[in-house]
Amino acid sequence: MEWSASDDGSVVPPTGITDGDGIATAVWTLGSANGEQRASAASGDSLRAVFAATANVVRPDVALTPLTLTTPDGSGQTVHPDYVAMPAAWISAGQYLAITPYPGGNANYENPSLYTSSDDIAWAAPAGVHNPVVLPTRGYLSDPDVVYNPEHNELWLYFRAVDDRNEIRLMRSTDGVHFTQPVTVASGLNHVIVSPTVVRRGTNDWLMWSVNSNVGCTASTTTVELRRSTNGVDWSAPRTVSLSQPGYSVWHIEVQWVPSRQEYWALYNGKTAGSCTTPALFLATSADGETWKTFPSPVLAHGVIREFEDIVYRSTFAYDPSDDAISFWYSGARYESPNYLWRSAYERRARTAVFDVIAQPPNKTLLAAAAQRNVPPLLEAP
Repeated sequence: MEWSASDDGSVVPPTGITDGDGIATAVWTLGSANGEQRASAASGDSLRAVFAATANVVRPDVALTPLTLTTPDGSGQTVHPDYVAMPAAWISAGQYLAITPYPGGNANYENPSLYTSSDDIAWAAPAGVHNPVVLPTRGYLSDPDVVYNPEHNELWLYFRAVDDRNEIRLMRSTDGVHFTQPVTVASGLNHVIVSPTVVRRGTNDWLMWSVNSNVGCTASTTTVELRRSTNGVDWSAPRTVSLSQPGYSVWHIEVQWVPSRQEYWALYNGKTAGSCTTPALFLATSADGETWKTFPSPVLAHGVIREFEDIVYRSTFAYDPSDDAISFWYSGARYESPNYLWRSAYERRARTAVFDVIAQPPNKTLLAAAAQRNVPPLLEAP
């Protein structure tokens, strides 16, 4: 009998034999992460039992911490993180971060890559994964979004293929290592399906939000659109939703359904006309995914750390109801001539503290455009 545990948990002893009644015992110590964790007992190649337990350890807030990620190009520069936690039925890693390398803003390297972690901060490619997990035949790939599909016990990776059009493509995996060939699930003219974010509410209830920027970064305004699906593959025509941030246009967006609060949360950076040098990251809530409540102040503004001196960009999050806290994985950049340098960072904050901050009147000095440092505007979107 061989025992194993997910995350950073342990089982002692790791091997054993059954007694005269066919019973084998071991002590399972849960890992440090909150939420559902898994242990398994295996006998031979075909007999496996999986056990689940829920860890409920109240963790302290974590200050904004830059991430160190090993990227295929060696730069460590990344943009557009997306997070997913996996349930007990998934026997591989407990959580994933999909992200794209972006060295100096070079879109040739902007291809979806996959990482896993046991502590939310130290991320590495899963064993057997060679990043990036997909390469373009033309143009570039960007805006990854990962979703767990319980019907198939699969990890689904959506991303945007950019050439003279936008195509949203889907790859599927049963182990987090091997993926199917990409299939196109939605398409449109260039810049009309930016930053897709997918939520599965139930077997026949899937939602995909994206940003329609018409002409890209030079657009004066953008709109957020919602598509619906019964299987995550075949999507409806888009419908514009009422998500707009006063003084800004929504640029790259992340949406999640928060079951314990019975509402959707959207996290998005705001752009100004003519540039994608986005200075702030905002949060909005919704009961139905179509009508949104926005807040006057941002979750995060540029300049909070050196790595985000000039830009805060598309980010992702996870809400932990057991201790009422939100984990954020941010991306952003600092201009160092002749390029922007892109980094990602982690922060954990109490939900009440986050919502107290964003409900305050906006600090106009804090939200001043990055032009105050006399940096060039970002005119090509990652």
